This record gives sequence, structure tokens and C-alpha cells, in this order.
Amino acid sequence: MRAYAHRLAAVLAAAILTGACGCRTSYEQAVAARRSVLYGDGAYALERAGQMAGNSTDANLGKFELGRLRQLAGDFEGSSGVFGPQLEDFFVDESEGPVLKLGNAGGNIMAATVGDDRYIPYDVPAYELICALQYESLNSLYLGRRDNARVYLRRATAAQEQIKENAEQEAAADGDSSGQEANIATASGTIRQYLDPVANSVRTSYENALVWYLMGVMFELEGGSGNDTIAYREAATISPDVARFVDLAPGGGEDVIVVFEESLVDFPEPVKIPLTFLGGTVWSVDFPSYKNGPYAPSRIGVSSGGAGCEFVRAVNVQALAYRSLRDRLAGIVTRNVTRAALKIAAQQAANHISTGNSFGDMALMLGVFVFNAIGTATDEADTRSWQTLPQCVQMCRIRLPKGRRDLRVVNHSTGKSLDLSLPSGGKGPWLVWISDVHAYSTVGVIPLASGAPSWGKNASILGVKY
Repeated sequence: MRAYAHRLAAVLAAAILTGACGCRTSYEQAVAARRSVLYGDGAYALERAGQMAGNSTDANLGKFELGRLRQLAGDFEGSSGVFGPQLEDFFVDESEGPVLKLGNAGGNIMAATVGDDRYIPYDVPAYELICALQYESLNSLYLGRRDNARVYLRRATAAQEQIKENAEQEAAADGDSSGQEANIATASGTIRQYLDPVANSVRTSYENALVWYLMGVMFELEGGSGNDTIAYREAATISPDVARFVDLAPGGGEDVIVVFEESLVDFPEPVKIPLTFLGGTVWSVDFPSYKNGPYAPSRIGVSSGGAGCEFVRAVNVQALAYRSLRDRLAGIVTRNVTRAALKIAAQQAANHISTGNSFGDMALMLGVFVFNAIGTATDEADTRSWQTLPQCVQMCRIRLPKGRRDLRVVNHSTGKSLDLSLPSGGKGPWLVWISDVHAYSTVGVIPLASGAPSWGKNASILGVKY
């Protein structure tokens, strides 16, 4: 029997080593992908996104990352080829038009109580879906498909309205404690200490003022009919600072809407929280959480001749991400606590079962222990999120002096600037879209009425923050 116990111990050691070693964890891969975008050409992030896109569990997230990375590389046809078909899966055609399938933008509360949450197919948070629709609208503008751009913006605004109508019902469904109320309360309270200072700065986890504002611009191009006023008003309700860019003084030359996307959004980190279970057993359980404080946007301004304006924050993506995790926290914590409780209960039951055979009793106890040990070594908090989104999005709208077609965008925090010009032959209003990810910035200049856009890669105007 002693020899058999030694063999079981050897099996146990090998199993733990197998689970604990090998390839990098999902979190470590995400960190490496983020660094490859912040500091380099994003090649590793692109490779990882392609792999996730081909995995049924991570397909939605992988496609979002892939579409965004291709867009940042100026491959708008390739980006649209990913975003377009994927976004169709989130809507169903009904008599009144496309309607969002809410099951594709909400949490599955009690799924996967045995394997960790990474084995649940990635359930797209609402704010990520809205951003994907926004980016496919941008792709359409780059590709000259203005009607398609309007369709995706309308879906982005309609989805927000639909999610708002169903928010209370979804919140009421999040709450099965599975008999672990004290541990769930402890874990939730600990995580919320990190989330609340950022999450409380937005009203919901899905509202996006920028898509409402751009929808207003599209309605304005079509002659208004009051719809532009409604869209602008909704944008200003979500982000009151945007209101200053609704009614500009008459006169002057071209109207230019400038959008500035800054850095890369935070993504969740694994946090270990010790909890006390049945029989006084203390078990350290992994949960996802964000740990940073509120992000301070750079002070950006734009000028042309004697005209100028300062940017305002239209979308606080960091806060949307924190709020989204907090909204889904009940289900996440319940699943993780329930899994830990099941493992502990199984071990305690195995320890007290008598088969009438000491050899069999040892085999049962060690077998359960091996299973739990492997799970403890390999389980991870589910830290999946769309990490190539910006930390925040700022905007302004400037009316150029008559005859001027040049702009200078300045980061007052660093003194760095970008000099731009409107291409000849296009008809505005104009949309200038700047994405700055620290390693570089990209600048697209798009005539919204007619004409061909321009796009290019430039030096970053951000300071060193990482």
C-alpha cells in the first residue's frame, strides 16, 4: 500500500506540474498583446487575435480585436470583412427593422460552475458591441459606403435604446447566491472597492454619446427634419460637454468634426481573495477586477487661422468597461464562489467516505485531491475583454475661417502636434478621426458628403504613460 501511495503522490506531482507549467496563461498573453500595440507594430496582437477568432469560445472577442487591428493598420476592407458579417449575427430582421438579440450582449449567470469562466463562450458586453458598430460605420466611410455608415450608426443608437428598455429586467435576473451569501458579499465588496471610483462616473455601461452625435451629423446631411436635433440632444444628455458642438455660429468656411482616441483601455487583472468555506476551510479564489483609478485625458485643442476649440470627452471607455464588469459582478462572483465550494465539499466528502478498504479510501481521497489540485493550478479568472479599444474618446467641432483648409491638433499636456489639411475635391462637413496608441497615431480625413478620404500613420502626440 505504501508503494501505491508513493505512485499516487508521483502522479499528483506530475499533474500539478502539467497544469501549472507550459504555455503562458490567457492573462499573460493579453498583457503581451497589449504591449505589442503600445510599443511596437502589434504583430503579436494580430497573431493572437487571429487565433482567438478561430476558436469557438473566443470567436467574438478575437474578431473584434482582429477587425480593430486591421483598421489601425489602414486595412479598411479587411476590417470590414471581419466586423460586417460578425455584427449581422447580433441582429434579427423584424418588420420594424433589425432588432438586437439581447442574449448576445448580456451575461450568462450560472453557466460553467465546474470549469472556470474562460470556458464559457465570450459574451460580448454591450459597450463593446456599440463600439464595434461605430467602427464598422467608420470602415464604411473610409470605403465610400456612406449609406452603410448610416445603417451601422442607426443600429448603434437603436441598440442603446433597446438595452435601456431591458436593463431593469436583466438586473433582476442577476442574483442566484447558491447558498454562499457571506462569501459572495465579501468578494463583491472587495472588487467594488476597485471598480466604484471609475464606474460611478458614467450613468450606464452602454451609453455612447459619439455615435449619437455622428448620427446627428448624418441626419443633418439629409436635411435634418428634426431627427438631427433629437440625436444631438441625446448625445448631450449622455455627455453634457458635447452640447457646445451642436449649434455653431453662422459664417466661415468648412465644418470639421475631429475625433481623438487616446491610448488603450484598461483590461481586467486577476485578483485573489481568500474566503472561508464549510468547516473553516480557507480557499483563495481568483476573480477579475480592474485596479487603476480614473484616467485623466490629455488636454487636446485644434486650431486653424484665428479659429480654435478645445476637445471634450465624448466617451469614457474606461468607465464603461468598469461599469460593465460591476453590472455583471453578481454572476461572475456566484460562479467562482460556487466552483470553490463544490471542490471543497467534494474533498471533505471523500475524506469521510469509508469503502471498507483502506487502499480504496486512500485512492478516493487522493483522486479528489489531484482533481482539485489541477483545477487550482490551472483555473484563472476570466480577464477577457476587448483591449484595443481606446481609454477615452474626445471630440470637437470647428468651423474653419473662410478659405482655410489646414488644421493643427495640439496636445497641450506634451506640446506635441499634428498638422493636417483637407484634401481637395471633397465636400464636407469633414470627419477627422485620430487614433493614438502611444506607439503611433493614425489620422483619417473623410469628406462626409462626397469625395475620397485620406489616411496615414504619424508619430504619437501622447506622452509616455506606461
